[in-house]
Amino acid sequence: MVTVAIAGGTTGIGSNVLCEIIATGKHQVLVLSRSERPELEQQGISVRVVDYSSRHQLVEALKGIHTVISCIWSFGRDFGTSQLALLEAAKDANVKRFVPSDWATDHYDYVSAYASKSTIWHAVRNSGLEYTRFVNGIWMNLWGMGAPRNEAEALAGYSGPPFLIDLKKRTAIIPGDGSHKVVFTNMMDVGRFVAASLDLQYWAPDSTIVGDKLSYNEVVELAEEVTGHAFERTYCSETEITRVLAENPDPMQLFFYQFMKLIVDGALDFEGTLNAKFPDLKPVKARQYLNRYWANE
Repeated sequence: MVTVAIAGGTTGIGSNVLCEIIATGKHQVLVLSRSERPELEQQGISVRVVDYSSRHQLVEALKGIHTVISCIWSFGRDFGTSQLALLEAAKDANVKRFVPSDWATDHYDYVSAYASKSTIWHAVRNSGLEYTRFVNGIWMNLWGMGAPRNEAEALAGYSGPPFLIDLKKRTAIIPGDGSHKVVFTNMMDVGRFVAASLDLQYWAPDSTIVGDKLSYNEVVELAEEVTGHAFERTYCSETEITRVLAENPDPMQLFFYQFMKLIVDGALDFEGTLNAKFPDLKPVKARQYLNRYWANE
């Protein structure tokens, strides 16, 4: 048993990691939050309110902690400064293991908004702590927006917009010719693999998780089959992606097209190292996910 602190454990990926670690019944878990979380306290989950600008407060909050898992999720300067502050405090508090907030791809050079992740990763590798980063591709939960059955479960805490495929509107923007394989993983399964990883004696620098692997053409065909509706498909060629990126678009459009570039270059096609280590963990496949929340929509 170890004591785990989850930074950003109240929403999104953090809430899934929190729930799945608790479900094992093996470890003590607490949440680091910028504000009081009475709803968690009522469930018996310890919450330590922290100010990421106060090194002393962070160090005090991390005393007695074995593993810190960062699920801090934001864009801009705060994302980097908060995590670096957390890392430095973890070192001072004699934390043994540290997980930076990645939860998608290790190809930071493709996405300008991920620039701070590269800085953090460099700092983590030179921290002297044992570490790993969890790489899981694109969350299936992006398909949950507007689901006719149990939308909250389908989203699993995801609160952003649909990405490329909008099942409610039955539209799909397909990068390239749609043939490039992409890893998709349910956030609940990410949490299960993270929880299992706490039992490993040693951590590899990279921990990759594969829920399912399909091309965008295959995802759209599957969505059409499951829902019984045709989707409006718009193909965005590699030439078009390159052209838009060269025009210095606004930040949101830049992120969108850089991520499509990531897909067409095959950077989201990888094997699951944790799948191999934990063969008894059977992640949800795309067909299962879509059938559960969208069948006969």
